Amino acid sequence: MTQSVQTDGSAVRPRTSWRDDMVTATLCGWVVTGMALDAWAHQNASQLETFFTPWHGVLYSGFAVLMAWMAWKALAGMPAGYGLGLIGAATFVVGGVGDGIWHTVFGIEREIEAALSPTHIALFVGALLVFTTPLRAAWSSNRLPAAPSLRAFLPALLSLTFATLLVSFLFFYLSAFRDPASTLPFERWARSLAGPFPALSYTRQHGVASVLVTNLLLVAPVLLLLRRWRPPFGSATLLFTTVAAVTTATQEFAHGELVLAALAGGLAADWSIAWSSRAAGRTGAHRLVATITPLALWTSYFLVLQLRDGIAWPAELWTGSIIFASLSGLALSLLMAPPPGPTA
Repeated sequence: MTQSVQTDGSAVRPRTSWRDDMVTATLCGWVVTGMALDAWAHQNASQLETFFTPWHGVLYSGFAVLMAWMAWKALAGMPAGYGLGLIGAATFVVGGVGDGIWHTVFGIEREIEAALSPTHIALFVGALLVFTTPLRAAWSSNRLPAAPSLRAFLPALLSLTFATLLVSFLFFYLSAFRDPASTLPFERWARSLAGPFPALSYTRQHGVASVLVTNLLLVAPVLLLLRRWRPPFGSATLLFTTVAAVTTATQEFAHGELVLAALAGGLAADWSIAWSSRAAGRTGAHRLVATITPLALWTSYFLVLQLRDGIAWPAELWTGSIIFASLSGLALSLLMAPPPGPTA
Protein backbone atom coordinates (compact mmCIF):
# COMPACT_ATOMS: atom_id res chain seq x y z
CA MET A 1 0.00 0.00 0.00
CA THR A 2 1.36 3.40 -0.92
CA GLN A 3 0.64 6.67 0.87
CA SER A 4 -0.60 9.51 -1.30
CA VAL A 5 0.34 13.06 -0.43
CA GLN A 6 -1.51 16.23 -1.33
CA THR A 7 0.25 19.16 -2.96
CA ASP A 8 0.28 21.11 0.30
CA GLY A 9 2.08 18.25 2.05
CA SER A 10 -0.87 17.00 4.13
CA ALA A 11 -1.47 13.26 4.11
CA VAL A 12 -4.57 11.85 2.48
CA ARG A 13 -6.16 8.43 2.60
CA PRO A 14 -3.79 5.63 1.60
CA ARG A 15 -4.07 3.92 -1.77
CA THR A 16 -4.04 0.20 -2.36
CA SER A 17 -1.67 -1.41 -4.84
CA TRP A 18 -2.59 -3.55 -7.85
CA ARG A 19 -1.81 -6.64 -5.78
CA ASP A 20 -4.07 -5.51 -2.91
CA ASP A 21 -7.03 -4.94 -5.22
CA MET A 22 -6.36 -8.20 -7.07
CA VAL A 23 -6.47 -10.15 -3.80
CA THR A 24 -9.75 -8.43 -2.92
CA ALA A 25 -11.23 -9.24 -6.33
CA THR A 26 -10.09 -12.87 -6.11
CA LEU A 27 -11.69 -13.30 -2.70
CA CYS A 28 -14.87 -11.75 -4.11
CA GLY A 29 -14.74 -14.50 -6.72
CA TRP A 30 -14.70 -17.05 -3.90
CA VAL A 31 -17.90 -15.53 -2.50
CA VAL A 32 -19.48 -15.42 -5.97
CA THR A 33 -18.76 -19.13 -6.37
CA GLY A 34 -20.67 -19.82 -3.17
CA MET A 35 -23.55 -17.67 -4.36
CA ALA A 36 -23.69 -19.50 -7.68
CA LEU A 37 -23.73 -22.86 -5.90
CA ASP A 38 -26.48 -21.62 -3.61
CA ALA A 39 -28.50 -20.39 -6.61
CA TRP A 40 -28.06 -23.80 -8.23
CA ALA A 41 -29.24 -25.55 -5.08
CA HIS A 42 -32.36 -23.39 -4.78
CA GLN A 43 -33.35 -24.47 -8.30
CA ASN A 44 -32.13 -28.06 -8.58
CA ALA A 45 -31.46 -29.71 -5.22
CA SER A 46 -34.30 -31.97 -4.12
CA GLN A 47 -33.72 -31.58 -0.38
CA LEU A 48 -33.37 -28.05 1.03
CA GLU A 49 -34.29 -28.39 4.67
CA THR A 50 -31.38 -26.85 6.57
CA PHE A 51 -29.25 -23.74 6.56
CA PHE A 52 -26.05 -25.78 7.01
CA THR A 53 -25.24 -26.88 3.47
CA PRO A 54 -21.98 -27.27 1.50
CA TRP A 55 -22.82 -24.31 -0.73
CA HIS A 56 -23.47 -22.11 2.29
CA GLY A 57 -20.11 -23.33 3.58
CA VAL A 58 -18.36 -22.08 0.44
CA LEU A 59 -20.27 -18.79 0.55
CA TYR A 60 -19.71 -17.89 4.18
CA SER A 61 -16.14 -19.20 4.45
CA GLY A 62 -15.21 -17.07 1.45
CA PHE A 63 -16.87 -14.08 3.00
CA ALA A 64 -15.09 -14.64 6.33
CA VAL A 65 -11.69 -14.64 4.61
CA LEU A 66 -12.65 -11.59 2.54
CA MET A 67 -13.83 -9.67 5.60
CA ALA A 68 -10.63 -10.54 7.49
CA TRP A 69 -8.53 -9.35 4.54
CA MET A 70 -10.36 -6.02 4.26
CA ALA A 71 -10.25 -5.45 8.01
CA TRP A 72 -6.50 -6.11 8.00
CA LYS A 73 -5.97 -3.56 5.24
CA ALA A 74 -8.06 -1.03 7.14
CA LEU A 75 -5.96 -1.37 10.31
CA ALA A 76 -3.13 0.59 8.72
CA GLY A 77 -5.53 3.33 7.64
CA MET A 78 -8.73 3.09 5.65
CA PRO A 79 -7.73 2.83 1.97
CA ALA A 80 -9.64 4.90 -0.54
CA GLY A 81 -12.61 2.95 -1.84
CA TYR A 82 -12.63 0.43 1.01
CA GLY A 83 -14.84 2.28 3.50
CA LEU A 84 -18.13 1.36 1.82
CA GLY A 85 -16.80 -2.18 1.44
CA LEU A 86 -16.52 -2.55 5.21
CA ILE A 87 -20.04 -1.16 5.61
CA GLY A 88 -21.14 -3.77 3.11
CA ALA A 89 -19.34 -6.47 5.07
CA ALA A 90 -21.25 -5.48 8.22
CA THR A 91 -24.51 -5.54 6.25
CA PHE A 92 -23.63 -8.98 4.94
CA VAL A 93 -23.04 -10.28 8.48
CA VAL A 94 -26.41 -8.98 9.65
CA GLY A 95 -28.07 -10.48 6.58
CA GLY A 96 -26.31 -13.82 7.11
CA VAL A 97 -27.51 -14.10 10.70
CA GLY A 98 -30.99 -13.11 9.62
CA ASP A 99 -30.87 -15.61 6.77
CA GLY A 100 -30.20 -18.46 9.18
CA ILE A 101 -33.13 -17.39 11.36
CA TRP A 102 -35.38 -16.92 8.32
CA HIS A 103 -34.64 -20.39 6.96
CA THR A 104 -35.25 -21.93 10.36
CA VAL A 105 -38.62 -20.23 10.79
CA PHE A 106 -39.98 -20.12 7.23
CA GLY A 107 -38.04 -22.88 5.48
CA ILE A 108 -35.98 -22.77 2.28
CA GLU A 109 -37.15 -20.62 -0.63
CA ARG A 110 -37.13 -21.69 -4.27
CA GLU A 111 -37.15 -19.84 -7.60
CA ILE A 112 -38.31 -16.19 -7.39
CA GLU A 113 -38.97 -16.40 -3.64
CA ALA A 114 -35.23 -16.85 -3.09
CA ALA A 115 -34.48 -13.64 -5.02
CA LEU A 116 -37.04 -11.59 -3.07
CA SER A 117 -36.32 -12.93 0.40
CA PRO A 118 -35.59 -9.92 2.68
CA THR A 119 -32.51 -11.57 4.17
CA HIS A 120 -31.20 -12.46 0.72
CA ILE A 121 -31.67 -8.84 -0.38
CA ALA A 122 -29.62 -7.75 2.64
CA LEU A 123 -26.91 -10.22 1.62
CA PHE A 124 -26.97 -8.91 -1.95
CA VAL A 125 -26.72 -5.26 -0.89
CA GLY A 126 -23.83 -6.00 1.44
CA ALA A 127 -22.08 -8.11 -1.16
CA LEU A 128 -22.56 -5.42 -3.81
CA LEU A 129 -20.77 -2.85 -1.65
CA VAL A 130 -17.96 -5.33 -1.03
CA PHE A 131 -17.61 -6.51 -4.63
CA THR A 132 -17.31 -2.98 -6.00
CA THR A 133 -14.45 -2.11 -3.63
CA PRO A 134 -11.61 -2.61 -6.18
CA LEU A 135 -13.61 -0.66 -8.75
CA ARG A 136 -14.07 2.28 -6.38
CA ALA A 137 -10.38 2.18 -5.46
CA ALA A 138 -9.37 2.30 -9.13
CA TRP A 139 -11.97 4.92 -10.04
CA SER A 140 -10.62 7.47 -7.54
CA SER A 141 -6.97 6.69 -8.25
CA ASN A 142 -4.61 8.02 -10.92
CA ARG A 143 -2.72 4.71 -11.00
CA LEU A 144 -4.51 3.61 -14.17
CA PRO A 145 -4.05 5.58 -17.40
CA ALA A 146 -6.99 6.55 -19.59
CA ALA A 147 -6.38 3.45 -21.74
CA PRO A 148 -5.05 0.79 -19.32
CA SER A 149 -3.71 -2.62 -20.24
CA LEU A 150 -5.85 -5.66 -19.47
CA ARG A 151 -3.52 -6.77 -16.68
CA ALA A 152 -3.56 -3.36 -14.99
CA PHE A 153 -7.33 -3.13 -15.42
CA LEU A 154 -8.11 -6.68 -14.27
CA PRO A 155 -8.94 -6.01 -10.55
CA ALA A 156 -11.43 -3.26 -11.45
CA LEU A 157 -12.86 -5.35 -14.30
CA LEU A 158 -13.35 -8.42 -12.11
CA SER A 159 -14.93 -6.22 -9.47
CA LEU A 160 -17.50 -4.88 -11.92
CA THR A 161 -18.06 -8.33 -13.45
CA PHE A 162 -18.86 -9.88 -10.07
CA ALA A 163 -21.12 -6.95 -9.21
CA THR A 164 -22.99 -7.37 -12.51
CA LEU A 165 -23.34 -11.08 -11.89
CA LEU A 166 -24.66 -10.36 -8.42
CA VAL A 167 -27.32 -7.99 -9.75
CA SER A 168 -28.28 -10.57 -12.38
CA PHE A 169 -28.89 -13.05 -9.54
CA LEU A 170 -31.61 -10.72 -8.26
CA PHE A 171 -33.27 -10.82 -11.67
CA PHE A 172 -32.88 -14.51 -12.45
CA TYR A 173 -36.58 -14.70 -13.22
CA LEU A 174 -36.03 -12.12 -16.00
CA SER A 175 -32.78 -13.48 -17.36
CA ALA A 176 -32.76 -14.21 -21.09
CA PHE A 177 -30.15 -16.91 -20.46
CA ARG A 178 -32.64 -19.04 -18.50
CA ASP A 179 -35.62 -20.79 -20.13
CA PRO A 180 -35.72 -18.68 -23.33
CA ALA A 181 -39.41 -17.98 -23.89
CA SER A 182 -38.98 -17.57 -27.65
CA THR A 183 -38.42 -21.32 -28.07
CA LEU A 184 -41.18 -22.59 -25.79
CA PRO A 185 -44.09 -24.25 -27.58
CA PHE A 186 -47.38 -22.53 -26.93
CA GLU A 187 -49.07 -25.61 -25.48
CA ARG A 188 -46.62 -25.86 -22.59
CA TRP A 189 -47.64 -22.46 -21.26
CA ALA A 190 -51.33 -22.80 -22.16
CA ARG A 191 -51.72 -25.68 -19.71
CA SER A 192 -50.44 -23.56 -16.82
CA LEU A 193 -53.03 -20.77 -17.03
CA ALA A 194 -56.79 -20.48 -17.34
CA GLY A 195 -57.02 -20.09 -21.11
CA PRO A 196 -54.89 -20.08 -24.22
CA PHE A 197 -54.85 -16.34 -24.88
CA PRO A 198 -53.62 -15.26 -21.41
CA ALA A 199 -50.92 -17.93 -21.60
CA LEU A 200 -49.76 -16.85 -25.04
CA SER A 201 -49.73 -13.20 -24.00
CA TYR A 202 -47.85 -13.89 -20.78
CA THR A 203 -45.07 -15.95 -22.26
CA ARG A 204 -44.43 -13.42 -25.02
CA GLN A 205 -44.45 -10.44 -22.67
CA HIS A 206 -42.13 -12.24 -20.27
CA GLY A 207 -39.79 -13.16 -23.10
CA VAL A 208 -39.53 -9.61 -24.45
CA ALA A 209 -39.05 -8.25 -20.90
CA SER A 210 -36.24 -10.75 -20.25
CA VAL A 211 -34.38 -9.55 -23.36
CA LEU A 212 -34.70 -5.88 -22.43
CA VAL A 213 -33.77 -6.36 -18.76
CA THR A 214 -30.78 -8.57 -19.55
CA ASN A 215 -29.67 -6.10 -22.19
CA LEU A 216 -29.60 -3.22 -19.71
CA LEU A 217 -27.82 -5.32 -17.09
CA LEU A 218 -25.01 -6.08 -19.55
CA VAL A 219 -24.71 -2.80 -21.45
CA ALA A 220 -24.88 -0.46 -18.43
CA PRO A 221 -21.59 -1.67 -16.83
CA VAL A 222 -19.72 -1.23 -20.12
CA LEU A 223 -21.04 2.31 -20.53
CA LEU A 224 -20.08 3.03 -16.93
CA LEU A 225 -16.48 2.02 -17.63
CA LEU A 226 -16.46 4.30 -20.66
CA ARG A 227 -17.23 7.23 -18.37
CA ARG A 228 -13.81 6.79 -16.77
CA TRP A 229 -11.55 4.79 -19.10
CA ARG A 230 -11.19 3.30 -22.53
CA PRO A 231 -11.40 -0.35 -21.42
CA PRO A 232 -8.86 -2.72 -23.00
CA PHE A 233 -10.00 -5.18 -25.63
CA GLY A 234 -11.55 -8.22 -23.97
CA SER A 235 -13.17 -6.35 -21.08
CA ALA A 236 -16.75 -6.59 -22.33
CA THR A 237 -16.17 -10.14 -23.56
CA LEU A 238 -15.05 -11.27 -20.12
CA LEU A 239 -17.99 -9.55 -18.45
CA PHE A 240 -20.66 -10.85 -20.85
CA THR A 241 -19.44 -14.44 -21.02
CA THR A 242 -18.95 -14.70 -17.25
CA VAL A 243 -22.50 -13.55 -16.54
CA ALA A 244 -23.97 -15.87 -19.18
CA ALA A 245 -21.84 -18.88 -18.19
CA VAL A 246 -22.58 -18.64 -14.46
CA THR A 247 -26.29 -18.02 -15.12
CA THR A 248 -26.60 -21.11 -17.31
CA ALA A 249 -24.48 -23.11 -14.86
CA THR A 250 -27.16 -22.66 -12.19
CA GLN A 251 -29.45 -24.65 -14.49
CA GLU A 252 -26.76 -27.25 -15.16
CA PHE A 253 -26.03 -25.69 -18.58
CA ALA A 254 -29.47 -26.50 -19.96
CA HIS A 255 -28.96 -23.54 -22.29
CA GLY A 256 -25.17 -23.42 -22.29
CA GLU A 257 -25.01 -22.63 -26.00
CA LEU A 258 -26.22 -19.10 -25.19
CA VAL A 259 -22.74 -18.35 -23.87
CA LEU A 260 -21.76 -18.16 -27.55
CA ALA A 261 -24.24 -15.31 -28.04
CA ALA A 262 -22.78 -13.51 -25.03
CA LEU A 263 -19.33 -14.03 -26.52
CA ALA A 264 -20.44 -12.45 -29.80
CA GLY A 265 -22.00 -9.51 -27.97
CA GLY A 266 -18.89 -8.97 -25.87
CA LEU A 267 -16.61 -9.05 -28.91
CA ALA A 268 -18.88 -6.53 -30.66
CA ALA A 269 -18.68 -4.23 -27.64
CA ASP A 270 -14.88 -4.54 -27.49
CA TRP A 271 -14.60 -3.86 -31.22
CA SER A 272 -16.87 -0.81 -30.90
CA ILE A 273 -14.76 0.54 -28.02
CA ALA A 274 -11.54 0.04 -29.98
CA TRP A 275 -12.97 1.60 -33.14
CA SER A 276 -14.50 4.56 -31.28
CA SER A 277 -11.12 5.37 -29.71
CA ARG A 278 -10.45 7.41 -32.85
CA ALA A 279 -13.17 9.85 -31.83
CA ALA A 280 -12.20 13.01 -30.00
CA GLY A 281 -14.70 12.61 -27.14
CA ARG A 282 -16.42 9.87 -25.20
CA THR A 283 -19.95 10.77 -26.30
CA GLY A 284 -19.55 9.13 -29.69
CA ALA A 285 -18.10 6.02 -28.09
CA HIS A 286 -21.11 5.74 -25.82
CA ARG A 287 -23.53 6.01 -28.71
CA LEU A 288 -21.70 3.47 -30.84
CA VAL A 289 -21.21 0.87 -28.10
CA ALA A 290 -24.76 1.31 -26.80
CA THR A 291 -26.36 0.63 -30.18
CA ILE A 292 -23.98 -1.85 -31.85
CA THR A 293 -23.60 -4.14 -28.83
CA PRO A 294 -27.32 -5.00 -28.44
CA LEU A 295 -27.68 -5.57 -32.18
CA ALA A 296 -24.83 -8.09 -32.19
CA LEU A 297 -25.77 -9.70 -28.87
CA TRP A 298 -29.45 -10.35 -29.55
CA THR A 299 -29.07 -11.20 -33.20
CA SER A 300 -26.58 -13.88 -32.14
CA TYR A 301 -28.91 -14.90 -29.31
CA PHE A 302 -31.90 -15.59 -31.56
CA LEU A 303 -29.67 -17.20 -34.18
CA VAL A 304 -28.30 -19.66 -31.62
CA LEU A 305 -31.81 -20.48 -30.40
CA GLN A 306 -33.02 -20.98 -33.95
CA LEU A 307 -30.21 -23.40 -34.72
CA ARG A 308 -30.72 -25.36 -31.48
CA ASP A 309 -34.47 -25.48 -30.86
CA GLY A 310 -36.17 -23.26 -33.41
CA ILE A 311 -37.85 -19.96 -32.55
CA ALA A 312 -41.57 -20.22 -31.84
CA TRP A 313 -42.12 -16.46 -31.97
CA PRO A 314 -43.36 -14.67 -35.09
CA ALA A 315 -40.75 -12.54 -36.85
CA GLU A 316 -42.24 -9.31 -35.46
CA LEU A 317 -41.43 -10.31 -31.89
CA TRP A 318 -37.82 -11.37 -32.20
CA THR A 319 -36.83 -8.65 -34.67
CA GLY A 320 -38.66 -6.04 -32.60
CA SER A 321 -36.88 -7.27 -29.46
CA ILE A 322 -33.50 -6.74 -31.13
CA ILE A 323 -34.42 -3.23 -32.26
CA PHE A 324 -35.88 -2.25 -28.88
CA ALA A 325 -32.77 -3.56 -27.13
CA SER A 326 -30.62 -1.34 -29.32
CA LEU A 327 -32.88 1.67 -28.73
CA SER A 328 -32.87 1.08 -24.97
CA GLY A 329 -29.07 0.98 -25.08
CA LEU A 330 -29.07 4.30 -26.92
CA ALA A 331 -31.44 5.79 -24.34
CA LEU A 332 -29.15 4.60 -21.55
CA SER A 333 -26.16 6.23 -23.24
CA LEU A 334 -28.07 9.52 -23.38
CA LEU A 335 -28.47 9.35 -19.60
CA MET A 336 -24.84 8.41 -18.95
CA ALA A 337 -23.32 10.78 -21.51
CA PRO A 338 -25.87 13.51 -22.33
CA PRO A 339 -25.19 15.85 -25.22
CA PRO A 340 -23.04 18.83 -24.21
CA GLY A 341 -24.84 22.04 -23.42
CA PRO A 342 -23.94 25.50 -24.70
CA THR A 343 -20.75 27.06 -23.43
CA ALA A 344 -21.07 30.08 -21.19
